[in-house]
Amino acid sequence: MSEDKEAQEDELLALASIYDEEEFHQAESAQGGEMQLCLELPPDFKIIFKGEKQTEHNVCFLPPLVLNFELPAFYPSTSSPVFTLSSKWMTRAQMSALCRRLDDLWEENEGCVILFTWIQFLKEEALDFLGIQSPLEFIKGGSKACSERRKNDQAATALTQGGSLSENAEEKKREVKKEKCEAQLSLSSHLDPRAVLSMDPRADLLPQLLDFDEEQRQRVFDSKVFGCGICFVEKMGSHCICFKECQHVYCKSCMTEYFQIQIRDGNVQCLNCPEPKCTSIATPSQVRDSKVETYLYVAVFVYSSKVSLQLNTYS
Repeated sequence: MSEDKEAQEDELLALASIYDEEEFHQAESAQGGEMQLCLELPPDFKIIFKGEKQTEHNVCFLPPLVLNFELPAFYPSTSSPVFTLSSKWMTRAQMSALCRRLDDLWEENEGCVILFTWIQFLKEEALDFLGIQSPLEFIKGGSKACSERRKNDQAATALTQGGSLSENAEEKKREVKKEKCEAQLSLSSHLDPRAVLSMDPRADLLPQLLDFDEEQRQRVFDSKVFGCGICFVEKMGSHCICFKECQHVYCKSCMTEYFQIQIRDGNVQCLNCPEPKCTSIATPSQVRDSKVETYLYVAVFVYSSKVSLQLNTYS
């Protein structure tokens, strides 16, 4: 086995040991694979959709940036990996800038394995490199979905509105960062063919972003341990329910009993949080998770029958 082949095998084995199957999939027929890279968002990250009506949403996760790669015979001694980048929410100009940065990282480390360096850059530094900040803005209903950062007021305006000197300095810092980002993107007038849009730009992007964020939040919740607010037993999140508005957590066993009591008492339209004076309402998916659907359907049927009988009596 050649030194290049051995280095490739070791690198692929290392990636498989570091990342789970949802993040890294190794190709079966070639020396290569696919990485699903969820970029690390700062706390309280927001997305704004502009159209006929502007909406704002807090998200913890955005759909992954996908790195597909193949390792040529003379990698890493003389050849760079052959790769493409694809995304549902980045523009081709942004991905083209990232492609060039990956090329630069290879030139800086030519002769060494590079995939892990690429992956770390994309996951941890891509947003900063592109100057993407919260709120991330998307224009809805145009000929293509495009994102843009909210433009900051000028420093003088900030001062006239009572901004502090530190805020003024921070404003200038953001402007410098913005100019640097625009310089990077201006190089993308020639779009890199390795930068690929993974969805139809005419499609509605918002539901896909929110659904992905919800799925990832649930995965994180399922993997943690929580104390039930009713029985006080610690259980995995996968066996618990968290009310979205108030963030109160209870195990599914306790919630099944609690919902059944509420249903028997005639409360079939709004199954609320058990915390006293809390007005949070269970979502349909949480009602399904508590396995009281059949019980609820029977109660609704009985309730509707009683109402119908009363109406017939007075008619």
